[in-house]
Amino acid sequence: MPKGKGSYSDGSGPVVNTNGSSNTLDIYEEEEDRGQWGSKWEFILSCIGLSVGLGNVWRFPYLAYDNGGAAFVIAYLILQFLIGKPMYFMELVMGQFSGKGPTAVWNMNPSAKGIGISMALISVVVAIYYNVIMAYTLFYFFSSMQETLPWTQCKPEWYALGCVEQTTRNIPYCSFNMSVNEELYINKNKTCRCYENSTYHQSSYFAQSDFNCTTTKWKGDKPVAVAQLFFDKDVIEKTPTIAADEMGAPLWRLALCLLLSWIIVVCCLIKGVKSSGKVVYFTATFPYVILLILLVRGATLDGAIDGVKFFIIPKWEKLLDLKVWVAAAGQMFFSLSVSFGGIIMFGSYNKFKNNVYGDAMLIAVMDVVTSLIAGFVIFTTFGGMAKKIGVDVEDVAKSGYGLAFVAYPEALSQLPISQLWSVLFFFMLFTLGLDSEFALLETFLTCIQDEFPSTRKYKSYMCVGMGIICFFLALPSVTPAGDYVVTIMDHFGADFSVLFVAACEGVAVMWVYGAPRFLRDIEYMLGHSPTPKFYWLFCWIICAPILISLLFIYRMVEYKPLEISEGVEYPQYAQTIGWILTSFVMSPIPIFFIYKLISTGGSFIERIRIITSPNDQWGPNDGSDKYALSPSQKEGKFGVDNPGHM
Repeated sequence: MPKGKGSYSDGSGPVVNTNGSSNTLDIYEEEEDRGQWGSKWEFILSCIGLSVGLGNVWRFPYLAYDNGGAAFVIAYLILQFLIGKPMYFMELVMGQFSGKGPTAVWNMNPSAKGIGISMALISVVVAIYYNVIMAYTLFYFFSSMQETLPWTQCKPEWYALGCVEQTTRNIPYCSFNMSVNEELYINKNKTCRCYENSTYHQSSYFAQSDFNCTTTKWKGDKPVAVAQLFFDKDVIEKTPTIAADEMGAPLWRLALCLLLSWIIVVCCLIKGVKSSGKVVYFTATFPYVILLILLVRGATLDGAIDGVKFFIIPKWEKLLDLKVWVAAAGQMFFSLSVSFGGIIMFGSYNKFKNNVYGDAMLIAVMDVVTSLIAGFVIFTTFGGMAKKIGVDVEDVAKSGYGLAFVAYPEALSQLPISQLWSVLFFFMLFTLGLDSEFALLETFLTCIQDEFPSTRKYKSYMCVGMGIICFFLALPSVTPAGDYVVTIMDHFGADFSVLFVAACEGVAVMWVYGAPRFLRDIEYMLGHSPTPKFYWLFCWIICAPILISLLFIYRMVEYKPLEISEGVEYPQYAQTIGWILTSFVMSPIPIFFIYKLISTGGSFIERIRIITSPNDQWGPNDGSDKYALSPSQKEGKFGVDNPGHM
């Protein structure tokens, strides 16, 4: 039985009806079943764990390097100030004020309930492929315990592919036109490569010109680092295409790592936030210990300053490039996890009077600080590696999770006691991902339990069941073509679809429910409005909805199909599956709006008014009736009227 008007609680006792009767049993037991954070720190650490994930380590540093260094960081900070922080605070308030998850919270605007459903679906999609990447970290974690790190030695069959045991600058073949050779390689003091058929080198053609080519150790067109070949050939056994007949069966080693990862996630979530809240004391703090150790170690390397320069020296012209802002916005959403539903869910388990304003500010700052620390960790190590093997930093930097599973493992292999550093690094990656995985799965489970409260007594069984289902759904991602599957799920299931959800969310809350009403809710809950009020209203009403909508439109207009390699697009059937996935996670928003419009009685205008006004289930999670009273009736300092309840 949900709490509604006419009941109250001081937070320390059972809920009591205003008519004096005490219907304690069913109401109080339901609140107990839903759960609550054991302490404020459990909430803060869980939020930090959600916002600070794998993307802070491998995605942010490379995006900063690739998009103008400090210029990208400036764009990121501006967007976080105008969009990220206001949206994050808004979602925490929605959850804490109502005590509801991403679907039930839309009692504030019933027409927008599809937004919550889309959030739940996106969370499931991300949870499925995110745990595959966590399985990669477990694979590397166990591989790091070998006497010789397996990504440091070429296998015999890899030499034909150009395998080299450390990243090497590519050297082009010499030309038979000696004037070209003199222009490129003699006058500019560069080298060119001998042909593998040494006859050309021995011929009088080169000898008469007193020109020497360079003999390379690798075969093939270009050198390929053994770390790259280990990831492609040993870990994921990547196929050259995503053809249906090349998918293959799940790779047993990756499947076991995936199973172990899901077992750990389910065990930690078996009792919801009551159990995960205890785990985050370790999983949210341990990564910082390792990051600081790696930062100190990286800073002592010869050449570390070269990597730092690559990371932070700004290219100011990049600020005029719209692609930089789009990249910064994408990183901001993925990092803070805005519009994924997890923030609302975490807030819903808070005590009603918790100072969520200060929490939101702290978490937003921690996200930026962690991203910057990770950037320095990555690029100080890359600088030292580049100096040691005699190449530029740009030759060792890679994008995506190639940075975590190719470039950085190779960099760690250059350090003394490389096994120790590798074990610590990959264990850190796993714990980073674990916190995010908790939130993703718990978001979906909370939505189910809020919609069907009777299922809360089966919370543990639901957690185990969802873990099993997600494990089997993830098996295609650990086949030889699994890397392509992960890319499709990431690109179509949780990329621009999140922008669409965020734009709808901003409009539904601030334009339909109303920013003034939302501010009054905050004042009722916290006893004061957030300051400065102008900043919050400006960001909520204008900046966030409009800028997010423009970013979504830009992504659609500038959309480019996924590519297997440069110039080779994903097959049509794979792109079709991707668009079906996008439609699947986005369609609940218009479908539910149309359903509510059709199923509601009255004229068109009356229907719109009814479905966009708070329903009887909407109200504060403190159980007090003061919220629904008019100004002349209300008692106490913080009571505020809500037109939706009059």
